[in-house]
Amino acid sequence: MELVIKSSKNSSLQEVTNELFITPLQLLASLLIVAGVFALMFEVKYFADFSIKIYLGRLIATLIGFLVLLSTNFRCGKDHPIILIHILLITIITSFVSIILLIPESIFINSQLLSLIVFTSALFLSWDVKNQIIVAIYYNILFAASILLNSQSIYFLPSFFAAFLFVIFISILSIVAAAINLKLRSEVLEKSIEAKNYLDNASEGIFKISTDGTLLSVNPAFVSTLKYENKKQLISQMQFSDFFTISSDYDSFISKLSEGNAIHDEEYSFQDFSKREISVIINARIIKNKREKIIAIEGSILDITERVIAQKKIKEYNIELEKLNNSKDKFFSIVAHDLISPFTSLIGFSEIMYNEANNLTREEVKEFSGNIFSVATKAHNLLENLLSWSSIQSNRMLFSPRKFNVYSIVEDIILLNKGNAHNKGISLHNEIPEQFEIVADFNMLNAIIRNLVSNSVKFTKAGGKISVGLTDKNDNVEFYIEDTGVGMSDEHKNKLFKIDVHHSEIGTNNEKGTGLGLVLCAEFVAKHNGTIHVESELGKGSKFYFTIKKDLAKNVNLNSSEN
Repeated sequence: MELVIKSSKNSSLQEVTNELFITPLQLLASLLIVAGVFALMFEVKYFADFSIKIYLGRLIATLIGFLVLLSTNFRCGKDHPIILIHILLITIITSFVSIILLIPESIFINSQLLSLIVFTSALFLSWDVKNQIIVAIYYNILFAASILLNSQSIYFLPSFFAAFLFVIFISILSIVAAAINLKLRSEVLEKSIEAKNYLDNASEGIFKISTDGTLLSVNPAFVSTLKYENKKQLISQMQFSDFFTISSDYDSFISKLSEGNAIHDEEYSFQDFSKREISVIINARIIKNKREKIIAIEGSILDITERVIAQKKIKEYNIELEKLNNSKDKFFSIVAHDLISPFTSLIGFSEIMYNEANNLTREEVKEFSGNIFSVATKAHNLLENLLSWSSIQSNRMLFSPRKFNVYSIVEDIILLNKGNAHNKGISLHNEIPEQFEIVADFNMLNAIIRNLVSNSVKFTKAGGKISVGLTDKNDNVEFYIEDTGVGMSDEHKNKLFKIDVHHSEIGTNNEKGTGLGLVLCAEFVAKHNGTIHVESELGKGSKFYFTIKKDLAKNVNLNSSEN
């Protein structure tokens, strides 16, 4: 593990070092080209005797500078800038030496210019001591050769040896100065490497923007979080405000920064390159100059989309769990009370008839048997609703829409309730068009209308009226069951269709219920992508509405009509 880390650090160091040398290398090469061109114009004019040799020397040096500059645009040049620098410096030194050989009296000015160039280059490049010594060797060997090959009259010291020692001494001083400078610069370089490694390897997306929202820099994690291909594409195409799904959120972000100079763990909705919404946490701060003027904003983003989705799912699961718990409590409440109660009555009536069979009159037998029939019917209806409701909750009830005639269903339901309605003097009216057909689940629609009609009979007084009809609309069919019953208060209406609210009213003839029938109606209507509601006023009756979506017919063979 340590070896891997060390290798990674060395690789980063080399990469950063190469990047730092590219710009100085390009600048030196450019200067060599410019200087070479000017030298060609002036030296050829003023040194006509040596014009051809000088021209060729300067031309070769200029061409080498041009080739070095050109190579920095390719991968090979970018990966080996130090080799190119050596080539460039050898070219510069050789160029000056050739002039000294051709024109000995130029040694003073050329030696000073050459020393200045080499010394400045070493400082400019912040090279290590090894490379600076190599350059010093180039300089000393070539410069010494230019003196050695000339007459002693050009020596600026009494002898060649003294002149050579002087050059060595100056070179050593320049190396020592450069080494001190290198030590100071190396600390900065190391911190730069650490900062670059942090930016490149950070899991959070790091950004820096101007005061107007222009992206100045981003790290790879920022690019990958927002699903862009590279930094150049992202920075050139986008403003920071463009990432906010809601435009006003950017204004809020800037406002909070202005108030406190920084924000911490603020959650926002972003959109990535494909316009997919993601949730992010932003930390940011304002950067000011020495005059306290805001010059930029820097910060980080962290993608928390999966966390938000997980929290949302947990919330949904909790709501569903609470709903299931309420349903379970309601179920056991009905089983424990409302379903057991009818059987208690059945046992009581049947026990009397069994024990007193020989002593009961015909009228008493008829009365007891009628009570048993009534209680058994109610228990059967309740049990049927319970089983249907339980099947829906456990997704065991199949939803099978088909085409059928509605009028005949309502006729059967009216016939089923005719006995109870007749006993209370209530008239039942089927206002459904006789030929009207619909695509729906036959059993569910039957149960909805049956429960609502039965409910209306229960709460309508003698002499009342109950009507069943529908309105054919564009997108759905709206059914209504209207009665002239006792009506209900707003408080009562708000408790309907809710399984978690145990609410039951006593009918006009003291009929008891559980409220489960209306809950079942709401479940069945929801299966048809419809809605159910009631309009009612105390003493003026009620009118229940429910809708069936027509688009159910899309996946049904409309020719398979069943009546």
